[in-house]
Amino acid sequence: MSRFRITSVDYAPGDLYEQVPIDGVLLRQIPGPDRPDYWLAELSDPLKWSHDGKEHVITHVVLASRYVGQTISPGFGKLVIGMSFVTDQSVLNDDTLDFKKCFYSAIGVAKEIDDE
Repeated sequence: MSRFRITSVDYAPGDLYEQVPIDGVLLRQIPGPDRPDYWLAELSDPLKWSHDGKEHVITHVVLASRYVGQTISPGFGKLVIGMSFVTDQSVLNDDTLDFKKCFYSAIGVAKEIDDE
């Protein structure tokens, strides 16, 4: 499994900026309704997210490369990505990605990291 670090975010909820860098591990690729190369990822440390007057704890995210022709794969180096918070844990067992189980949260820069 590939480990990653999100080093910066933009167009994100205000409380996300102070939680960068964000580390995690890619679990598996999951096809979505619009493309085949989304990735489910588990975060090393949960994120806190305030939304609709409630604080949520985010343990998993969905990542995808932001630009056509780029993809997240072993050795991806550094990419601009789109990140969504997993808001319904049942997506972790689904065969395809259901956008209703996620909240699009940010554009970011991610890089592959070695185990430290």
